[in-house]
Amino acid sequence: MTVFRLRSRRVTAPGVTALAVSLILACGARSGPADEDTDGGTGVTPVDPREGGCDNPIVLPLANIEVRGPLQGPSRVEGWCGDGIHDGGAEDTYLIAPAADTDVLLLMQPTTEFTPTLRVTRDGCYMDENNLPRVCAAPYGDVPFRHFFAEAGHEYFVTVDSPEGTDGHYAMQVVYTAPPIEGCPVHSTQINQEPGGFFTWSNELGGRAGSVDGRCGGPGAENMFQLNVFTPGAITFTVTADASFAPVLSIRTGCGGSTELTCTSMAEQGTSNFSLTWNFDPGVYFVVIDQNDVLGGSYKLDVAS
Repeated sequence: MTVFRLRSRRVTAPGVTALAVSLILACGARSGPADEDTDGGTGVTPVDPREGGCDNPIVLPLANIEVRGPLQGPSRVEGWCGDGIHDGGAEDTYLIAPAADTDVLLLMQPTTEFTPTLRVTRDGCYMDENNLPRVCAAPYGDVPFRHFFAEAGHEYFVTVDSPEGTDGHYAMQVVYTAPPIEGCPVHSTQINQEPGGFFTWSNELGGRAGSVDGRCGGPGAENMFQLNVFTPGAITFTVTADASFAPVLSIRTGCGGSTELTCTSMAEQGTSNFSLTWNFDPGVYFVVIDQNDVLGGSYKLDVAS
């Protein structure tokens, strides 16, 4: 594994999206010959001391930065979303340890020479049923960025992975800011507050990775609704779910976890059926029904004002 070195010069971020325009990023580059890869796969493996692997990740500063260079990691880790196909090749892992709660945006640049998989785990690089990825995107796809919510006191392992048998250069911007609402899958159905009004919705979510998270978690797929509040008052949200579903309920003002006002979950309540009441001022809010695992299942949401 080659050594990652931060250079002292600073560069302006490429204008990949409107979000990235005018951001000033530190620049990191990697160079040198690749070490021989070890076997891939999940599970318990001997410690690999090479820098950039899961056991010795590259520590990133808590400032906007672009990392770029050849992908020359040890190919030791695969995530469930890649199925060992999209993420069976070499990988590089970075470590973020925030001093304060923040949203983190990951923007793969168009100069990347392979189809990347992005994976983010918390408080441990290796994935298991107790450490599901906060982000697991395989392949990365055409979206301009991925994002996750990072809390102070925890460590986040960001892995750029590749398909088996591939290599090449890549570039990724890491930006500490709240994502725009376009970064979340807001449902076309909106909830309009009316005195004495009642809204109900039911759905079955699949067992796949989602794109919204927060303080109560939420690695799985979700539904997110816009809530329009016209007069001050309390609104009660009631979630009922089947036995296979581990629901999370989040109320927020935007896409990222940093905009979250309150949340609760089955893990907190001890049951998959629970209610939450919040006092609102007039404005636009978002209600997220998420899941604390990736098994999927059915739920019903009732909203009473």
